[in-house]
Amino acid sequence: MSPRTIAQRYAKALFELASKRGEIEKIYAEIEGLLTLYRESRLLRNLLESPIHRSQQKLGWLRPIFQERLSPLLWTFLQLLVRRGREALLNETCEAFIELYDAHQRRIRAFVRTAQPLSQEVRDRLSQRLKEIFSADSVILSEETESGLIGGFIVEVGTRAADLSVRGRLHEIQKKLLQASSI
Repeated sequence: MSPRTIAQRYAKALFELASKRGEIEKIYAEIEGLLTLYRESRLLRNLLESPIHRSQQKLGWLRPIFQERLSPLLWTFLQLLVRRGREALLNETCEAFIELYDAHQRRIRAFVRTAQPLSQEVRDRLSQRLKEIFSADSVILSEETESGLIGGFIVEVGTRAADLSVRGRLHEIQKKLLQASSI
Protein backbone atom coordinates (compact mmCIF):
# COMPACT_ATOMS: atom_id res chain seq x y z
CA MET A 1 0.00 0.00 0.00
CA SER A 2 1.38 3.43 -0.92
CA PRO A 3 2.30 5.94 1.81
CA ARG A 4 -0.28 8.38 0.41
CA THR A 5 -3.05 5.77 0.73
CA ILE A 6 -2.01 4.99 4.30
CA ALA A 7 -1.96 8.69 5.17
CA GLN A 8 -5.43 9.14 3.66
CA ARG A 9 -6.80 6.30 5.78
CA TYR A 10 -5.38 7.78 8.96
CA ALA A 11 -6.70 11.22 8.01
CA LYS A 12 -10.15 9.82 7.28
CA ALA A 13 -10.26 8.08 10.65
CA LEU A 14 -9.25 11.30 12.42
CA PHE A 15 -11.78 13.31 10.42
CA GLU A 16 -14.62 10.92 11.22
CA LEU A 17 -13.74 10.89 14.91
CA ALA A 18 -13.50 14.69 15.01
CA SER A 19 -16.85 14.89 13.24
CA LYS A 20 -18.51 12.56 15.76
CA ARG A 21 -17.14 14.67 18.61
CA GLY A 22 -18.10 17.97 16.96
CA GLU A 23 -14.46 19.08 16.88
CA ILE A 24 -13.82 19.36 13.15
CA GLU A 25 -13.10 23.11 13.21
CA LYS A 26 -10.80 22.80 16.21
CA ILE A 27 -8.87 19.84 14.81
CA TYR A 28 -8.60 21.54 11.41
CA ALA A 29 -7.04 24.64 12.99
CA GLU A 30 -4.62 22.48 14.99
CA ILE A 31 -3.74 20.40 11.92
CA GLU A 32 -2.91 23.55 9.96
CA GLY A 33 -0.65 24.74 12.79
CA LEU A 34 0.99 21.34 13.12
CA LEU A 35 1.59 21.14 9.37
CA THR A 36 3.15 24.61 9.33
CA LEU A 37 5.41 23.69 12.24
CA TYR A 38 6.39 20.43 10.57
CA ARG A 39 7.27 22.18 7.33
CA GLU A 40 9.22 24.98 9.00
CA SER A 41 11.09 22.95 11.61
CA ARG A 42 13.91 20.82 10.29
CA LEU A 43 14.50 19.60 13.85
CA LEU A 44 10.94 18.27 14.14
CA ARG A 45 11.11 16.60 10.72
CA ASN A 46 14.45 14.98 11.56
CA LEU A 47 13.13 13.79 14.90
CA LEU A 48 10.00 12.23 13.42
CA GLU A 49 11.65 10.73 10.38
CA SER A 50 14.73 9.35 12.11
CA PRO A 51 14.79 5.54 12.15
CA ILE A 52 17.48 5.60 14.85
CA HIS A 53 15.19 6.58 17.71
CA ARG A 54 12.44 4.40 19.11
CA SER A 55 8.85 5.52 19.34
CA GLN A 56 9.02 5.90 23.14
CA GLN A 57 12.02 8.23 22.81
CA LYS A 58 10.22 10.27 20.18
CA LEU A 59 7.10 10.52 22.31
CA GLY A 60 9.24 11.60 25.25
CA TRP A 61 10.60 14.48 23.19
CA LEU A 62 7.22 15.38 21.69
CA ARG A 63 5.23 15.26 24.95
CA PRO A 64 6.45 18.57 26.44
CA ILE A 65 5.96 20.33 23.10
CA PHE A 66 2.53 19.05 22.09
CA GLN A 67 0.64 17.46 24.98
CA GLU A 68 -0.60 20.76 26.43
CA ARG A 69 -0.85 22.61 23.09
CA LEU A 70 -2.92 20.08 21.15
CA SER A 71 -6.42 18.90 21.90
CA PRO A 72 -6.57 15.49 23.55
CA LEU A 73 -7.89 13.97 20.32
CA LEU A 74 -5.04 15.25 18.15
CA TRP A 75 -2.39 14.47 20.78
CA THR A 76 -3.70 10.91 21.04
CA PHE A 77 -3.71 10.68 17.25
CA LEU A 78 -0.11 11.91 17.04
CA GLN A 79 0.90 9.32 19.65
CA LEU A 80 -0.84 6.63 17.60
CA LEU A 81 1.11 7.60 14.48
CA VAL A 82 4.39 7.43 16.38
CA ARG A 83 3.62 4.15 18.12
CA ARG A 84 2.66 2.53 14.83
CA GLY A 85 5.81 3.79 13.10
CA ARG A 86 3.84 6.12 10.81
CA GLU A 87 5.27 9.42 12.08
CA ALA A 88 7.09 9.99 8.78
CA LEU A 89 3.62 10.27 7.21
CA LEU A 90 2.63 13.25 9.36
CA ASN A 91 2.93 15.71 6.47
CA GLU A 92 0.84 13.58 4.11
CA THR A 93 -1.71 12.79 6.83
CA CYS A 94 -2.18 16.49 7.65
CA GLU A 95 -2.56 17.31 3.95
CA ALA A 96 -5.11 14.53 3.52
CA PHE A 97 -7.08 15.81 6.53
CA ILE A 98 -7.12 19.32 5.04
CA GLU A 99 -8.40 17.87 1.74
CA LEU A 100 -11.22 16.12 3.61
CA TYR A 101 -12.03 19.32 5.48
CA ASP A 102 -12.08 21.31 2.24
CA ALA A 103 -14.43 18.78 0.64
CA HIS A 104 -16.65 18.95 3.73
CA GLN A 105 -16.73 22.75 3.46
CA ARG A 106 -17.24 22.58 -0.34
CA ARG A 107 -14.08 24.59 -0.75
CA ILE A 108 -11.34 24.27 -3.33
CA ARG A 109 -7.75 25.46 -3.35
CA ALA A 110 -6.39 26.86 -6.56
CA PHE A 111 -2.80 27.75 -7.35
CA VAL A 112 -2.32 30.38 -10.05
CA ARG A 113 0.94 31.29 -11.77
CA THR A 114 0.84 34.57 -13.66
CA ALA A 115 3.25 36.77 -15.58
CA GLN A 116 2.07 39.81 -13.58
CA PRO A 117 0.18 39.99 -10.27
CA LEU A 118 -3.57 39.69 -10.73
CA SER A 119 -5.78 42.68 -10.03
CA GLN A 120 -8.46 42.23 -7.40
CA GLU A 121 -11.13 42.30 -10.12
CA VAL A 122 -9.46 39.49 -12.11
CA ARG A 123 -8.85 37.50 -8.91
CA ASP A 124 -12.55 37.81 -8.00
CA ARG A 125 -13.70 36.80 -11.51
CA LEU A 126 -11.34 33.82 -11.52
CA SER A 127 -12.57 32.72 -8.09
CA GLN A 128 -16.18 33.04 -9.21
CA ARG A 129 -15.52 31.02 -12.37
CA LEU A 130 -13.73 28.29 -10.37
CA LYS A 131 -16.68 28.12 -7.95
CA GLU A 132 -19.00 27.54 -10.89
CA ILE A 133 -16.79 24.94 -12.58
CA PHE A 134 -16.15 22.92 -9.41
CA SER A 135 -19.54 23.54 -7.70
CA ALA A 136 -17.71 24.98 -4.71
CA ASP A 137 -18.89 27.40 -2.05
CA SER A 138 -15.50 29.06 -1.72
CA VAL A 139 -12.06 29.22 -3.29
CA ILE A 140 -8.70 29.71 -1.64
CA LEU A 141 -6.52 31.26 -4.29
CA SER A 142 -2.72 31.13 -4.01
CA GLU A 143 -0.81 33.20 -6.48
CA GLU A 144 2.76 33.27 -7.75
CA THR A 145 4.29 35.43 -10.46
CA GLU A 146 6.49 33.83 -13.08
CA SER A 147 7.87 36.26 -15.68
CA GLY A 148 8.64 33.44 -18.13
CA LEU A 149 4.91 33.03 -18.83
CA ILE A 150 4.98 36.28 -20.87
CA GLY A 151 1.25 36.75 -20.33
CA GLY A 152 -1.85 34.85 -19.24
CA PHE A 153 -1.82 32.32 -16.42
CA ILE A 154 -1.67 28.68 -15.37
CA VAL A 155 -4.24 27.54 -12.85
CA GLU A 156 -4.02 24.28 -10.90
CA VAL A 157 -6.79 22.76 -8.80
CA GLY A 158 -5.84 19.46 -7.26
CA THR A 159 -4.46 17.30 -10.04
CA ARG A 160 -6.07 19.38 -12.79
CA ALA A 161 -4.24 22.18 -14.57
CA ALA A 162 -5.14 24.65 -17.29
CA ASP A 163 -2.31 26.40 -19.11
CA LEU A 164 -3.72 29.65 -20.46
CA SER A 165 -0.36 31.37 -20.70
CA VAL A 166 1.27 32.87 -23.76
CA ARG A 167 4.25 30.56 -23.21
CA GLY A 168 1.92 27.55 -23.19
CA ARG A 169 0.16 28.65 -26.36
CA LEU A 170 3.50 29.26 -28.10
CA HIS A 171 4.61 25.78 -27.04
CA GLU A 172 1.43 24.27 -28.53
CA ILE A 173 1.99 26.14 -31.80
CA GLN A 174 5.59 24.90 -31.89
CA LYS A 175 4.45 21.30 -31.40
CA LYS A 176 1.88 21.59 -34.18
CA LEU A 177 4.43 23.11 -36.55
CA LEU A 178 6.94 20.36 -35.79
CA GLN A 179 4.29 17.68 -36.33
CA ALA A 180 3.24 19.25 -39.63
CA SER A 181 6.83 19.50 -40.86
CA SER A 182 7.50 15.84 -40.07
CA ILE A 183 4.62 14.63 -42.23
